[in-house]
Order: sequence, then structure tokens, then C-alpha cells
Amino acid sequence: MEKLDVVNAALAALRAGETCELAVVAGTAGSSPRGVGAWMVVFADGSQAGTIGGGKIELFALDEARELLAGGKSRLVRYTMGGENSDTGMICGGAICLCYLHLDATKAPLFQSVADVLAYRRIGDFVIDFEPFIASALESDATEYHGEESRRTIAGCPGLSLVEGGSKVTYTNAASEIPAAHIETLCPEGLTYIFGCGHVGAATARVLTAAGFAVVACDDRPGTLTPEWVPGVYDRRLVDYKNLGEQCPIGPRDLVVVATAGHKSDIDVVIQAMRAKPAYLGCLGSRRKMAFMRARLEQEGFTQDQIDELHLPIGVAIEAEDPEEIAISIAAEMIHLRRTKLVPRKR
Repeated sequence: MEKLDVVNAALAALRAGETCELAVVAGTAGSSPRGVGAWMVVFADGSQAGTIGGGKIELFALDEARELLAGGKSRLVRYTMGGENSDTGMICGGAICLCYLHLDATKAPLFQSVADVLAYRRIGDFVIDFEPFIASALESDATEYHGEESRRTIAGCPGLSLVEGGSKVTYTNAASEIPAAHIETLCPEGLTYIFGCGHVGAATARVLTAAGFAVVACDDRPGTLTPEWVPGVYDRRLVDYKNLGEQCPIGPRDLVVVATAGHKSDIDVVIQAMRAKPAYLGCLGSRRKMAFMRARLEQEGFTQDQIDELHLPIGVAIEAEDPEEIAISIAAEMIHLRRTKLVPRKR
């Protein structure tokens, strides 16, 4: 969970009475190293946590953040990354808008709330008030909106807030113009349940955890739920595959991977998960198993449209064979879902 790591690092500095500079990707156009919502925090000793994309753009951002940190200021700036007027020398062909926020100890309670939303997978909107930057822009007669001409610098920090449950409001991408506010939805995805932690399930848990999914490893065999076998996961739960309700209350923001030790337990889990209508549901299986599963789901009263939403066989078709390869194919499918539907990249 990269963002939670960044927030916790910032919190540690703020609680120690130190200041830090948080760089937030507030807008992109065309190709850019990271999408809207990437965070990087820079500290007084020059160190950093998180990344806004690496390469030259991050070197620019680090220098700018250190300058602003020393002066106690915040800034909104747009860089271009292609063409004759590129600000960075990069040739991606896009643009990226960065908002630098000067944080001090007064912001610790807010960022503790942000950490709680991220840690407990609640949904909420992190809001940056851009009005101070707009006022700064009105004082300038700049005609080009990039590089030096786009810098809008203010003392201190603009208004920040957290709206739990989501504000249901969207604003213009800051890469094209300055909107009234930047609103970033935190945790649009919930938990990722993996039912079955044998070789494939455990490998999938490791890959998805590394990719920032909040993995809940579930099995009816205690020996598959050790920290050594499924390290770093959000939670480990010993379950009854026939009755998941209390142990695993699957919700519409959750993602589900079914990889139990047998087809009977697979179908038990799939039926319960389909009734819960998660954001994603996939199951390991062959073509023969797919036919069996579809027939059983029809008997259970599911419509063809509902059955077609089940990812079976799960994963991207890359001729994967060993557990790690299969895990990567599953992660690829789920990352695609995340970046196209759950957290679509704004351009």
C-alpha cells in the first residue's frame, strides 16, 4: 500500500515537530510517468517517501520540493514532457501538473484520518482547495500554462480536507486548467479476498500485495495461512467455504479470487461471492470446469449476463503454467480492472 506508507512517513515527521513537502500529481495530459493521485513526500534532510514517476520529472520535483520546504511554501506547477517547448527534456509527449503542499504539525490530525481511511479500506475524498492558487494566477498576465509561467506559489498550505464516504463531486483535470479544487478518491477498491492459499493462491497473494492490493488470505487449512507462506497480507482468515458470511462479508468494492483445493469448494465460494456482487470475481479453471461451473450457476438462478461477468478461467491468457506465472496473469487482469474501471486514469 504505497500511499499508506507515504502518509505514515509524513505523519512520523509531523509528530516529531518537523515540516515536510507533499507532492501530489493533480493532473495529467497525454503520456505521463504516473497518473493523478500519485504522492511523494520530501523531508528536511532531503530524503523522500513514494514516487511521482521517477526520471527527470522526479528530479525536478525533488529540487522544487526542497526549495519550497525551506521557504515554507506550497505551489501548483505544470510541466510539459514533449515537443519543442518541453520543460523537462522528456519526450513522453504529455504534461503533468504537480501540487506541492507544505505540511506542518497542524496537519497531523488530518493525515491520521487519511491513514485510517487507507488502512481500514474506507472510502473518502482528499480535497485540496485550489482557490489560493487561482488568486495567484489572476495576479499574473502569463499566456502559456506550463513551466515557469505556470508556477502559482503561496505561503503556507492551501485548505485541505477529507470527506469520508466520498463527495460525489468531480472537477476539471488540473493539467488543462486550474479547477476550484483537486478531489482524489481514496480507496475506491476495498479488500481483495483470495480463497484458497495453495501454491497458486499464495503466489497470487504475494504478487497482489506487492501491487498494493489489500489482500485477505482465506483458507480452511490452517497450515496455508502462516506469515511465512503468505507474508505481508492485510489479513489471514480460517474460513468455512460453505458459510463465508460472518468471516468474509464481501461488498461491492471488494475483489475476489477463487483458487480452493477442489471444484466443490470453488463452486460454494463462487455462488456466495456472485450473490454479494463484488467489483471483480475470478476463478481458476479449465474449459471443462468452466462448462460445469456455468451449468451449476444456471441451476442456482443466475442470469447469463451475471455468469458472463465471472472471470473463468481467471487471468490474462499468456500461456502461464507455473504458480508464479499464473499469479502474474491474474494480477495483470486485476490491475487492468483497477486502472480502467476502479481507478481510471484521468487524461
